[in-house]
Amino acid sequence: MTGGRWTSGERLTRQDAPISFRIPHAALPTAIGVFLIGGLGPNIELAFIAVLVLLVASALLWRPGEPPILLFTFAYPWIQASISIFHSNWLGIRVTDYAPLSGDMQTAILLSLFGILILAIGMRLGAGAWYSQDARNARALALSQAIEKWFWLYAVSAAVSFAALAFAWTVPALSQPMLALAGLKWAFFFMFAYASFVRGARARLLFAIAFLGELALGVGGYFSDFKSVFFITIFAGFASGVRFTMRSLIMMSVLGALLLGFGIVWTAVKGQYRSYISGGEATQIVTVDYLTRMEKLSELVLGLDAQTLDESTEKLFRRVTYVEYFASVLNYVPSRVPHENGAILWDAVSRPFMPRMFFPDKAAIDDTARTNLYTGGLAGNSEGTSISLGYVAECYIDFGKFGMMIALLIIGLFYGALFRWFLRWKASPSLLGMAVATAVILPVGPLENSFTKVFGTLVIALLVAAALVTLIIPRWAPWLLVAQRR
Repeated sequence: MTGGRWTSGERLTRQDAPISFRIPHAALPTAIGVFLIGGLGPNIELAFIAVLVLLVASALLWRPGEPPILLFTFAYPWIQASISIFHSNWLGIRVTDYAPLSGDMQTAILLSLFGILILAIGMRLGAGAWYSQDARNARALALSQAIEKWFWLYAVSAAVSFAALAFAWTVPALSQPMLALAGLKWAFFFMFAYASFVRGARARLLFAIAFLGELALGVGGYFSDFKSVFFITIFAGFASGVRFTMRSLIMMSVLGALLLGFGIVWTAVKGQYRSYISGGEATQIVTVDYLTRMEKLSELVLGLDAQTLDESTEKLFRRVTYVEYFASVLNYVPSRVPHENGAILWDAVSRPFMPRMFFPDKAAIDDTARTNLYTGGLAGNSEGTSISLGYVAECYIDFGKFGMMIALLIIGLFYGALFRWFLRWKASPSLLGMAVATAVILPVGPLENSFTKVFGTLVIALLVAAALVTLIIPRWAPWLLVAQRR
């Protein structure tokens, strides 16, 4: 690596590609900064462990010239597992006094950190070795076509995504494949962003328009999904080899600050906003048009004051933290409810292959009911939202403290193999494979995700993505499949 750009001297052929490890340039200063700002306090030992886990996993998963989707799949839950440590230090309290729920917070944090580190090891093994030729092939393809061509490819995918979402609402029986199809829009947004970053200012101006458009559309939904456009943009920036100059670091800082700001504001207004757009119903529906929603959202945002924003910042930190229910599970399982010996994981894996048409008695997925079962009812009714335990807690419930690590290793192997498959599959070569892998794996990241939902979502996304790259792309965008030099 030179700066933030991969170079031709890094593994020119497949024959000389032994497994190696490297830490991304931003990881070490980030880890040091996090430790100095939030690590010095009553929980300094936990903070040191968290930072060490971050550095080890970054070295395992960093792949120059490729989208850091596997690193993200570790980093997002790392933040959720460790933020209570740094926030507690900032408040000057022990993590044992941080959570409003009763539970073993320290053990939950440690098991979560070691669990996602094992997940990272599995992803590294599943993804296999890194080859610089893949990065060069992607760059060559991005430069082979005019930026307008990449833009229109993304624009068509955005229109298809909008139609798929509308169809999902009107035909609930087909909602899952339609949602998967809609999510593949991010593959084309990634390719457009990548192509923009390897070009000059004119291309980036066109990309900025698309970015702002996606941001505006993302803000208006029930869950206000404004995060995805930020994440995909950052992934494309790293994959394209953007140099870590002062300007690029400032731009990344601005993006991070904007994302944090949006998160704080959304935390402050989401309760009133959701109540308004759902028509006062405790359900995840939208009953008003986009312009009316934006008008209401603007009204709520303009009505915020400094005290409300300060309280929302505190709420956001606690909302991002996702070890509290796991801490309660540790007090409840196996003392009151026994370990499930793999029942949850088996249900997750078998469920997608048991269509309700042939298995009418198949139980519906109810995250809140599962959380109540293994915590003694701490999730309550949670009308309008779903409260899950998360995949780490589910693995513990299934197999205990040691067996859960084996389960997480296998899950990591699956995610890594999925990434490698798209990258190496002849039907999705070069930049297309990177983009599709990113879009398919993106939803699995958060720590609160139930593997029961994640696995089913991945199976459907795989089928839809396979249909896209084998049936649609060869007909409508064959230039994406041009063979590159290996």
